Amino acid sequence: MSEELLMARVNALKTIPLLAGLPHSDLEQLAKKVAEAHHAQGSEIIKEGTSGSSVFLIVSGTCEVRRNNNKIRELGAGEFFGELSILDPAPRTATVRATDNCVLLVLEGYDFRTALKSSMQMSQRLISALAERLRHMTDEFAPRARI
Repeated sequence: MSEELLMARVNALKTIPLLAGLPHSDLEQLAKKVAEAHHAQGSEIIKEGTSGSSVFLIVSGTCEVRRNNNKIRELGAGEFFGELSILDPAPRTATVRATDNCVLLVLEGYDFRTALKSSMQMSQRLISALAERLRHMTDEFAPRARI
């Protein structure tokens, strides 16, 4: 990998809040392990019910998350998805499609788990992000109080 490509990937990783606080040396190690993926508008990136072992970090573009054919949320640059199948090796819980052209960085499960083990800050950010998603789902699908 050229030094120029390595630095471009390090800079892309710095834009992901989950990773932003990692030391530069850790970001360089991750940059060597990620693969860059381009997805055209409308393409399916992951499919609900399938197995998976990668986390996807959105560098640019937006993605729609659907579960049971219902739109759950939209994700944009700086956000990530696919982490649940790494944390709990069960089938994917949602389908994710590109809603416009996207550039993603793909990190394999082993490398993602290694990064989590080496960075308490990254682990805490992941927990916060998962808690926020759970809160969103709870609010979205909780029975509405009658007035």
